Formats: sequence, C-alpha cells, structure tokens
Amino acid sequence: MGRCGTTRSCITVRTFGETDIQADWSTSASARLPYRDDVGHPDVDESSRHALRAVAGRCLPRVDDQYRAWLVLLRRSGLYGDSWVDHDELRAKALEVFELIWRRIAGFEVAEHLAEVSHRVGVRRAEQGVPLSEVQAAANRDFQVVWEAMLAEADDHEAAALLQHAPAIWAIVEDHTQRITEAYRRRSNELDDLSDDRRREWFRRLLKCDGERPDVVKNAAEVLELPVEGRFRVVIATREHAGRLRDARDALMALRWSFHYQEVEGGDLLVIQSTQEQDKRVMICLGGIRCAVAPPAHGLDEVPRATRIASDILAALPEDRSSPGLLEDAWLSVAATQAPLVTQALADRIHRCLENVQDGDVLLETARVFCDGDGTVSRAAGELFCHRNTVLNRLERLRSLTGVDVRRPRDAAGFLFAMSAGKPAGGTP
Repeated sequence: MGRCGTTRSCITVRTFGETDIQADWSTSASARLPYRDDVGHPDVDESSRHALRAVAGRCLPRVDDQYRAWLVLLRRSGLYGDSWVDHDELRAKALEVFELIWRRIAGFEVAEHLAEVSHRVGVRRAEQGVPLSEVQAAANRDFQVVWEAMLAEADDHEAAALLQHAPAIWAIVEDHTQRITEAYRRRSNELDDLSDDRRREWFRRLLKCDGERPDVVKNAAEVLELPVEGRFRVVIATREHAGRLRDARDALMALRWSFHYQEVEGGDLLVIQSTQEQDKRVMICLGGIRCAVAPPAHGLDEVPRATRIASDILAALPEDRSSPGLLEDAWLSVAATQAPLVTQALADRIHRCLENVQDGDVLLETARVFCDGDGTVSRAAGELFCHRNTVLNRLERLRSLTGVDVRRPRDAAGFLFAMSAGKPAGGTP
C-alpha cells in the first residue's frame, strides 16, 4: 500500500488561523457560489475585488507549494493515516483542487474537467474506503492553506481586501467540500447496493448447491464475511413480521456480531454466527417475534439444511404465536408435513373408528389433553374439570374403539402424529 511521505512547507504561516476566520463569518459560510466570476460581496468596492483577484492570480502558479503545505497539515492532523491513498494520485487531485479554488477566487474561466474535480475526489475516496469525516476534514484544510498563501502574497492594501472577502473565499472552499460529500455519499450508496447484491447472489448459490460444493461454500464465506467452520443459527420470519426481525438484526449489529440478512421465499432470513453461550442472547433479541429458529448449523455448508428446517418450522407455527418457534416446539407438525399421506391415513383410521360414536370428540379431546400434559391422569382431570376415573374411563373406551392406548408412549406418539393432520379427509365425523 502506498503512503505519502512528509514534505516541508514552502508557505509562510501568519498568526491568523482557520478557526479565527470561521468565527467571523459562520452565518455566511453556507453560501454557495457557482463556477463563475461573481466572487465578492455587494458592499465591497471594485478596487478591493481587483486586489483580491490580483492576489489569487499570483497564487495560481504556485499550487505545488500549496500542495506541500496542505500535506504537512494532513500529516500533523493524522488524516488518511490508516487509509490507502496513493501518493501520486493524492498530489494530482490536490493540484487540481487548488487550481479550481484559485480560478474561482480570481474569476477566471474553469474548464469542465476541472469543475468536476470535487465530484471525482468524493467518488474516489468512497471507492477507497476512506471515512467521510476524514475526507471532509482534509478538504477543509484547503482553506487554511489558501488563506495563508494569500496573506503571504498580499501587501498591506491587499491584505485589507482579503478580510473583506473572507466569507466569499470560505464559501468557495465549503462549496468544494459539499460537492465532495454529495459525490461520496452517492457512490458509497451505490457500492453498498452492489455489495448487497453480491452477498444475496452468493447466498442463493449456497442454498442451490445445498452446501455440497466446497468451492461455493468457500466463496460464499468470503463474500458473506462468515467463517466456513462457524456455528450458525438460521431464523426466518414471514413478511408481516420482517420489521421486527430487522430490529433484531440492528441489535446484533450494535453488538458487532457477524450475520447475514436477506429476503427469501416466504419471508426474511437472518443467519447469525453464535456460540452455544450466545444462543440465549439471540433468543432475547428475537423475543416477541413470530419466527422460526432452526437447530444450530455446524459449518456454513449446513446452513442450507438449517434454512429448510426453519422454513418448515415457520409453516407449522400457529398463526397467533408471538414468540420464536424451535424445532422441539413444532417437530410433530413439521414431521406430519413431511409425510402427509402417512399422517392422514393414521388420522382417517382413528376418525372412522369413531364416526358413529356420539361422544367421539370428547374421547379425542381427553386423549389430547392427557398427551399434551405430563402423562398423569390427575393433571388431565384437573384441566378437563372432571374426576380422574372419568379420564381413565374415556381413555379405556378410546382404546377399545380404536386400538390406540395413549397411556403407552408408542401409541401416544402415533396418536399425536395422526391428530396433527387435523380433520379427516371426508369431513367431521
């Protein structure tokens, strides 16, 4: 990476700094001057304008000296210290900037390529990743160099004219800085969009290959800035809850966690790099959001599988749920969704056995409550507001009619699996 060396200034420095000048015309500094010969103030006489332009005209050929003075200020302030900015490029653009400023002050013609230098500087610094605050601070150093150069060049009469025109001179430099800022932000936004598009594309490739292509996994890891061997939690929320999921993403961003966020079919997806100890913090961030959280993916190649599981969990969550759903919460519904024919066949068999039984729904509800609880008759009786012998009688009757005894773990699992299919294909029994 190229670094610019420090060079001694050739400009005479007088005791009238940038801060002193800014304090005198803070109300005028926001003025914008177009690129034409209109430098000055309506209350300033023509002779002072002429003096100003004469000084600017004499300073124009000395832009190399001004660049060296500016570079000294840059290095003393620490600006661009950690940024990659090529020395030759820095010099070339600074020379153009000083020529632009002098031509505007003097009222000389400004060529089209020179008029665009502020824009080009902003674009280039955004592409180089230089922080905007440093770019703006470096541009504002131009005024100190220009002011000191003009004072060094001016005689007593011209120095008095400079003070009268100080607000207009500052406005020219501020206009240059503003143009840099606008170009920087526009280009930065463009680069962010391009980067987001690239991340989305590589995540799609990762899903498409199902994590089975090492080259795709490696490239996706580089683009997404996630480790290949990391541990991840995949979260999906439907579109109507995407706003809350983005809030969770922003909270993780504030914590400086690594993640990837994008829209996928059926909702918004968040992939979080998380250790087992951090999982609790993840669930806190997701609190109050109807979303699905897949089991941990141990490696980026397992993320596609975790994404499918999260999608299946989301499809199985009740519509009125207002909290994250884990696989242990929805495994039965997910399994039923994966084997709909088997699930429906089991459900139909039970329903057909009860289709002529008047209290069939009561028997099914009793069995559901028993299975959903802790497997004790007394708890089921309390929830159903009946005697425990009533529960036992209903469970025994269900066994005699359907052959399913939910008091046995194997039958209980089969019963719950069948009931997750809902009503029988032929309608209500």
